[in-house]
Amino acid sequence: MVYARTLGGKTYTFQVSGKLWRNSLIMQDRETGSSWSHVTGRAIDGKTKGAQLEKLEAVETTWELWYAAHPDTAVLEKSEEVLASHYQEYFDDPKRMGMFRAQWLTEKMSGKTLVYGVAIGPHAVAVTDSAVAGGNLVQVDLGGTPVVVSRAADGGVRAFIEGSDGQKLGSVAVTPVYWFAWSNFYPNTKVVE
Repeated sequence: MVYARTLGGKTYTFQVSGKLWRNSLIMQDRETGSSWSHVTGRAIDGKTKGAQLEKLEAVETTWELWYAAHPDTAVLEKSEEVLASHYQEYFDDPKRMGMFRAQWLTEKMSGKTLVYGVAIGPHAVAVTDSAVAGGNLVQVDLGGTPVVVSRAADGGVRAFIEGSDGQKLGSVAVTPVYWFAWSNFYPNTKVVE
């Protein structure tokens, strides 16, 4: 998930805190030292507790799909080659899922399954990659709001509120996240595989 850094006319600088909350990364802003959930974008303590960052549309895709759909994309070139991720061992190990595990978690699906989470208030759905493969549309009701989740031509997964006539009424934020993290925030989430 990507969030705007400005809130109430003030720009914040975020860094990794090294802490977890509900098995997920906590960001910390340098200006107040407040902690923020990267899953919800809400401040969970400090001077900004309860504040909500604006969610920005972002997609997780391959360069090939993105470039085919957006050939005028500008590319930021790094001054040094990045050879590896410090987190590669974590990504590769299916047993490393935070510190607090729930037994029911792996009964639904592997904790390291990447899902696309969509939430409206307390109502949520976790959509797997296979559910939106091949142009499939996932239609769900989230607390009385009809939502459609699909994969776009650029490879990104997007969600829209659907009107009674099938028109797209507005977008809804999509959070690419591991199942174990999403299910800790939304234990009653619907699952579409």
